[in-house]
Amino acid sequence: MRSQALLKTLKCLEALQRAGRPLGVKGISAITNDTQSSVQRAVYTLEALGYLEHGPDEAGYVPGPACLRPAYGYLRNNKLLEIATPYLVDLSDRFDVRCDLTVLEGKDVMYLARIPGRDELLNLSFLGRRWPAIHTATGRAILSALPEAARENVLATSIPSPITPRSNLDMTAIRAEIAEAQQLGYAKVLEEVLLGAASVAAPVYGKDGGVVGAVMIGGEVERFDALTKRQVFGDAVKRTAQAITAYGV
Repeated sequence: MRSQALLKTLKCLEALQRAGRPLGVKGISAITNDTQSSVQRAVYTLEALGYLEHGPDEAGYVPGPACLRPAYGYLRNNKLLEIATPYLVDLSDRFDVRCDLTVLEGKDVMYLARIPGRDELLNLSFLGRRWPAIHTATGRAILSALPEAARENVLATSIPSPITPRSNLDMTAIRAEIAEAQQLGYAKVLEEVLLGAASVAAPVYGKDGGVVGAVMIGGEVERFDALTKRQVFGDAVKRTAQAITAYGV
């Protein structure tokens, strides 16, 4: 049996984590569709446990340091992340590119690791960050490797979003990109999430043969414009994904 109190508490925490700004009880209630009194009880509990704290100038609430405890536990015990990280570092060094590891969660991809290129700063905020799977190279790579029924479930419930002016809003075209990724063994995205940036990604499989995540190479769009260069990056990311797959996570 589900605990309704626990569900409401987790919904409040999730609302604050996604908001990216301080929220008061009224603001959280508007997002979760729960009553302000139930939100107030949840906020009191979360603040007492350290999962929430007051924002700057006491303006609303923001996630507290206790949120890192389960996150640390998840990352510390994640075998895929442990195995993939040395390969991501090697790939980044060889091509001077950014390398990411993501997993699918619902309709989104979530970042587990990001290794910056030599001219980039490490941005820790990307750990745990989400993007719609249909708009990312890793998302399309994972979708291309899913069983048809699971893939269709994600696609049927996904709504294209204009993240940038280059974001593909045509589901037929997105499906065609995923079909191409099945043939090539890697997916590509040009400026759909960030203007001036492009990426290619390949799926990583687990010991049972199911897809468990994806590895990505990313950088300036100019480096990916030429088809031959994209193929070089695609082949490299495929080999890296295959090497990680060989461990049988």
